[in-house]
Amino acid sequence: MAHHSPNATNLFSFPNTDELVDSLAFFIAKAQKESIDKKGRFTVALSGGSLPKMLRGLIGNPSIKWDKWQVYYADERVVPLDDADSNHLSCTNNLFSKVPIPTENIHVLDVSLLDDLEELSDAYEKELIKEFAQKDAARFPVFDLILLGMGPDGHTASLFPGHELLAEEDRWIAYLDDSPKPPLKRITFTYPVINHAARVVFVAAGKEKVEILSQVLDTPEAGLPASRVKPVFPGQLYWFVDDAASVGVQFPRSAFKP
Repeated sequence: MAHHSPNATNLFSFPNTDELVDSLAFFIAKAQKESIDKKGRFTVALSGGSLPKMLRGLIGNPSIKWDKWQVYYADERVVPLDDADSNHLSCTNNLFSKVPIPTENIHVLDVSLLDDLEELSDAYEKELIKEFAQKDAARFPVFDLILLGMGPDGHTASLFPGHELLAEEDRWIAYLDDSPKPPLKRITFTYPVINHAARVVFVAAGKEKVEILSQVLDTPEAGLPASRVKPVFPGQLYWFVDDAASVGVQFPRSAFKP
């Protein structure tokens, strides 16, 4: 990878989805190798939406060491794990059911607590503490990689425009019961967790993302949730998009150099 200036945002735009998918898989494999070489594990957080489909380049990829992955959800809908709205179900159907990842390496909601949002989010925070606090003794967990999507309103994870959670600075995991789109109840990583990651990658494809991608990248001062993802140094932010989504964007593109 080229040298990146502190807190640079790297925009990679590809002619079609297949090239985006292949390049993203290459990027993830490289991040994984660096993490495993350094500390013997790879910590990843995923969200739902269209993102899981974009990870198909990892299926059958010989460089992926699934037994070293520890996977968390950057946000999750408060529903049973086999519910159509579950991000875990979407990630399982699109990816995990097709690769040899050990089930215990995928950290899901404690479904016995679905009726108590406070308990549920505390329990999920404890899952993170188990992985990160002992090892890194940091104020916030430092994920090797967080993979995010972006909604047409500029939301990411379950951080929505104008919502009070945009200001949350202490909790690792927060819950909401008033999501502007169903299902109403969700838990989500907060900005401090997202912004302490070593690498944050947004994936956005398709012409329906044109308007919002340009708003997020070209007018970050408008403060849309996706624009507020700004990893603290030395963390890096990457956008993997297709040309259909980035056609209206003024923001400078970087060359993707495998």
